[in-house]
Amino acid sequence: MSYLREKVAYLKGLAEGVRIDQSTNEGRLIKAIIDVLDDFAITIQSLEESQEELSRQVDSIDEELADLEDVLYGDDDEYSEEIICPHCGEAFEIGEDG
Repeated sequence: MSYLREKVAYLKGLAEGVRIDQSTNEGRLIKAIIDVLDDFAITIQSLEESQEELSRQVDSIDEELADLEDVLYGDDDEYSEEIICPHCGEAFEIGEDG
């Protein structure tokens, strides 16, 4: 049970413990508010579970894409960077070898 569901269950128990009279306007209002809070908690729990599943799927896709990149482009860990000379403006590439 999620944290929010536990808190709503606590509120339900508290409302029952203080014997809120549901025949009064105030009692019906409090019960309705607690019911809405319970609906929110259930919806949020469902969204959290869906988000976790999507996150796992994205991680899996990311790993598969990395594997595919290695196959297509090779495991090229060589470092190179394009530098522009501040004096002449010409671009040149610097690799690991210098």
